[in-house]
Amino acid sequence: MNQQNGKRRLATEWWLVALLSSALALFLVHDRATQRLDTLLYDLLLQFDRSDPDPRILIVGIDDHGMREAGAWPWPRDLQAALIDRLAEADPAAIAYDVLLLDSKPGDAELGRAIAGPAKVFVPLLMRAPGTNGAPFDIVLPVPEVGQAADGIGHVNLLVDPDGKVRRVRLLAGDERGRWPHLMALMHDAADPSVPLEGRAGEPLLIPFAGSAGHFPTIGASSVLRGEVPAELLRNRLILVGATAEGLGDRYATGGGNPGGVLPGIEIQAHLLNGLLSDKMIEEAGFWPHAALALLPLWFLLFALRVLQPSAIFVLIAGLVILLLATAAVALLALRFWVTPVPGLAALAIVYPLWGWRRLAAANSYMIGELERFRAEPDVLAPASPLPSAPDPVARQMALLADAIGQSRDLRHFVTESLRQLPDGLFVADRKGKVILANTEAEALVEELQLPCAEQTLPALYARLQPIPAAEGRPGGGESELPPWPPSEGTGRYRARLASGRCFEIRVGPRRSAQGELLGWIVRTTDITTLWETQRQREDMLQFLSHDMRSPQASILALLDKAEGHGIDPAIAERIEGHARRTIALAEGFVQLARAESLPYEPEPVNAADMLVDALDQLWPRIAAKDLKVALTGEDACLFVAGERSLLTRAVVNLIDNAVYHSSPGGRLDCSIDLREEQGGRTVICRIADEGPGIPPDHLAALFERFRQAPGKGRGDGVGLGLAQVHTVAGRHGGWVRCESQPGRGATFLLGLPLLSELSSDP
Repeated sequence: MNQQNGKRRLATEWWLVALLSSALALFLVHDRATQRLDTLLYDLLLQFDRSDPDPRILIVGIDDHGMREAGAWPWPRDLQAALIDRLAEADPAAIAYDVLLLDSKPGDAELGRAIAGPAKVFVPLLMRAPGTNGAPFDIVLPVPEVGQAADGIGHVNLLVDPDGKVRRVRLLAGDERGRWPHLMALMHDAADPSVPLEGRAGEPLLIPFAGSAGHFPTIGASSVLRGEVPAELLRNRLILVGATAEGLGDRYATGGGNPGGVLPGIEIQAHLLNGLLSDKMIEEAGFWPHAALALLPLWFLLFALRVLQPSAIFVLIAGLVILLLATAAVALLALRFWVTPVPGLAALAIVYPLWGWRRLAAANSYMIGELERFRAEPDVLAPASPLPSAPDPVARQMALLADAIGQSRDLRHFVTESLRQLPDGLFVADRKGKVILANTEAEALVEELQLPCAEQTLPALYARLQPIPAAEGRPGGGESELPPWPPSEGTGRYRARLASGRCFEIRVGPRRSAQGELLGWIVRTTDITTLWETQRQREDMLQFLSHDMRSPQASILALLDKAEGHGIDPAIAERIEGHARRTIALAEGFVQLARAESLPYEPEPVNAADMLVDALDQLWPRIAAKDLKVALTGEDACLFVAGERSLLTRAVVNLIDNAVYHSSPGGRLDCSIDLREEQGGRTVICRIADEGPGIPPDHLAALFERFRQAPGKGRGDGVGLGLAQVHTVAGRHGGWVRCESQPGRGATFLLGLPLLSELSSDP
């Protein structure tokens, strides 16, 4: 449960980190808080986008040299008209005259005439901000003579980013009072009328600066006025006329691919026109593409944080950073689409330490809780000592951890020493049988077997063992099996011996993990040499009793039968016969008691009624000899018990024989089979009652002990083992036996055995 709580806490922390980092990424996208980093990365990537200028573009610059020759700016209108006439004579494709002609001056008519000439001439207007009467801007058109003569009027406004650099432009600007195309959009339409720009006129576009200052071919206006420029140089060209002189103030800081940083306004217009003509203008992504680029790698990393190791996480983060940069570079340089990776990079940079912090907090909380619970658990070795006061949480954590480590060390030492001091050998092996742990007794056994370190495995250990022949005392036929390899996944019990003669009982069991996975095997070896020798001696004694004692007594009885009437005193013969029969009964009692104590058997269903009838049949000659009347009840009952038939029948025979022995001639025996509720279960009761002298109460407690006899008739004729055998059989079958008697009123023996259904349901 505690582990499940820890997992739920960690999952909650993960969701918290995921939501916070996602919200941060979306905030960075929406608020443009990373704009300076965005533009820095954009300028860096655009350095790789160098291209040759469109050969049709030509700049006619009003430079410092021209102002020294023609005078200070602004030049007279008739001089400007002469410049346009010179350019028009060469038949250019179009002329963009980037000079504001807003005030009426002498020569306006002449200038209007030149602009209305054969060449297409486009002139600018001024959008003055802020405007009057609360308007965002005022539109100031060229003087009528110029505006009416021009082939088109356009704006020349540039958008300045927060860092003061020009990177963007609107191809269409204005409001409900009117919308004006950009001057370079008019030039583009004049050059390529088949490719309209209306679909790209709404949102700002990024100017693809193709180089630094001087990237486009430029000639001075004074050279044109002097007629020094060949007409072939101007023919079919897109001519941009504007100020390039440093003193005129028409210079702007630019980003993008311009490493020089500052360009004249006319050169910026040239870069804009070049981008329009080459279809290389750059669109900036909106909110959702930026959000997708920020969130996709973030969530990929978040899911990876749940399954990958820290070393793999670092590699993954590096890969995601490279992927983000590569995606932005490909989108910009190949697709002409700018989507900044900076919010995504920022989210990646934040989420890992954030997750590490929260995961550490969750793990720390779980660890403290577990340490507190571990300390609260009762210590099997010694009660926990009080912790020193520690107001600092870290100090308390260290104290708890030190206490837990101390308890674990003590427990490990206790378990290790306990295993080593076990009187039995203990081997712990892995799944392949290699011994990984052995206690002192096990190490002694390995040393006795002379197993080298490389062969200390369970198969090698089993190979040094010998089976014990059944003739040496083991019940059952054949030889005892050695432990198999590989063993079954259940437990096993085997007996084997060494070449030295030492005998061992070997128990093999699986070793499993907390999840039930098989990890290996545990083998316990118990030295049963003394027990085995004792068992052999016991078997020899039983052999002696059952054969070596009974055979001579049987021979004595046979000789007495043949010697009848041949001079042996009948009284002496009777006494000899009594002693011989007593000896045979004593040997038989010992053998039956030994069988009751040690006979191995597989329980089988036994009908209690049949068992009682069989016992009566065996003793019927003795019953008839004493002219006893038998009252039998329940002989048709179908009540089964689980046990060994011969042992159970012998126990009932002993009870009936005891009743016959103590009954007077002509007496009565009551035998019955019944079912009762006894000791919390359904019990089959075999009842044997006689009319003998009875048993004093002070003799009842020891009645079922060996060599115990109740006082009464013929006390010296028995051996006192019959009832001990009954008690032993009842105990081995999960039952009981008791006697109810009063002096002079006979005795009643009750043998209780669990009903088969009750016994089979017992685990």
